[in-house]
Amino acid sequence: MEDIPGYIAEIERARRSSDGRSAATLRHLGDYNYSAYREILDLDGTAPDFEIDPLVVEEFERTLHRYLDTYAPGREDLKKYIVGVSLYLTFIAKRPLHPPGVPFSDEIRVERKRDSYYCSGKRRFLNDPSSCCRFCVCRPE
Repeated sequence: MEDIPGYIAEIERARRSSDGRSAATLRHLGDYNYSAYREILDLDGTAPDFEIDPLVVEEFERTLHRYLDTYAPGREDLKKYIVGVSLYLTFIAKRPLHPPGVPFSDEIRVERKRDSYYCSGKRRFLNDPSSCCRFCVCRPE
């Protein structure tokens, strides 16, 4: 992920120049993803002490690529960034793909309760083949 400096510079400029006109949800999501990106760069390269199923990782990557090819075609730096951050959040950090406490709509919200995360929209999107919900650590609410 260190080979996308142009895209990271773009993100850092946007974060510094945020003037409040951006939607709060997108700003929180951007901050959440950028924080995860910084965590990735700080990793020491030590392998985790748990198994990660490579077939599930491959399936998640394919799902992310399909999603990004639909909603951000041709944005290879964005794709590399989102895929890397999403894989890290899901398999290493074991955190949700969306920031807890930030409402995405009137009916969708991710919340942390003790040591678990819950999403009010997971049941609705879980069986959608283009959805990443089936990989997210959140439990349905």
